[in-house]
Amino acid sequence: MNTIVRLIACGAWAAATSAGGAFAATVMPDEPIRAAPDQAHTPHLELPGPASIHLPRESPQVLHVSPLTDLWAIAELERLKSLALRSDLGPRGSRTRAQRLRSAAEAAWWLGLIYFHGTGVPQSSIQAQRWFERAQALGHPLAPAGVAMCEIDGCIGPPDPQAARPWIARLQQASTPRAYFLEWLASYRRSPIDVTPAIEPGAGATATLPAFDLLERAARAGDPHARIELGLYFASRQQWPQALAQFQAASAVSTAAARNAAAVRTIMEADAKTRPGDAVRSRQLLQDAQRQHRGEGGPVNYAEALRLYRLAEAAGSTEAGRMLALISSRPAIGGGINIEWMRQLTFVDLSQTLPTVVSPVSGHRLQREPSPLFDWLPKAWQDKMGSGVR
Repeated sequence: MNTIVRLIACGAWAAATSAGGAFAATVMPDEPIRAAPDQAHTPHLELPGPASIHLPRESPQVLHVSPLTDLWAIAELERLKSLALRSDLGPRGSRTRAQRLRSAAEAAWWLGLIYFHGTGVPQSSIQAQRWFERAQALGHPLAPAGVAMCEIDGCIGPPDPQAARPWIARLQQASTPRAYFLEWLASYRRSPIDVTPAIEPGAGATATLPAFDLLERAARAGDPHARIELGLYFASRQQWPQALAQFQAASAVSTAAARNAAAVRTIMEADAKTRPGDAVRSRQLLQDAQRQHRGEGGPVNYAEALRLYRLAEAAGSTEAGRMLALISSRPAIGGGINIEWMRQLTFVDLSQTLPTVVSPVSGHRLQREPSPLFDWLPKAWQDKMGSGVR
């Protein structure tokens, strides 16, 4: 039995479009940012070599990660903060000053990404926005994406997708595909539809995403988060070849897309092996199992119901698989079937997906990246996702 699926377009996340080249760093803020101890690491720019690192006074335990990771994270965060807030920039117009400004901007950008995602540190939207703004003031070309996301999400104050538009326009030169995607995301947030936060393949949903043309434009431009969103949209309608094409196109730069592609291939392979008569047979076996379970037309027979549920699942019945998963979730003391639990499950409707149950048949979960900025987070910090407090 197919699952009704609805999409969320809240998430979206993109291919790392390298800013490359020197960028102009301009105004240094009059008031230096005073950041709480915790920060990150970089991909595009070469930062000065390991200078002396001063550990903060705070106990490493505040990071809620393993002791070895604590030491590394604290040292890296301190190094990045010292770079982002440095005042010894050198003479105006000198190569040294330009290099130090580049390093300061990149360090501030990474700090924003680290706090935005809560990787290895407690997540802090306020800290994220402050560091994104610092990176923007120093001229980092991707910083407008961070400021735009903070407007869309509401890092400080309520979400204001409309306020993100000027920042998205600034992002166009550095990353046109991501700018297109964030433009779609801001538009989507201004006109939300009823969605669920996770996608499970099932019966086709018919909801149409707002600003669909913007999403398609972002996907054509190569943004992986846009391709993931289109893939999820096609998956919700059981248009598996179209969904697979989108996920495959993004899989080189997105772990989520690669996993989604693998899940869709599995579904397509299973569909190809299903004979036309199997659907009819699995439905008949499920109905027979339900009659035995409920005692319709005769006495209740749980043993026969279980046998028929297993046959129905083997024939491809998603509902039978969910029922078996529920039955086995509460065994009797000492093992075996819990008769009281079986009785309580008699009239459970399993035609819809239960969020707490994933059976062997219905276990394919499609996903997004954690945010539209996640691919720009240095790999060392991506691997620490979830080690902080989110």
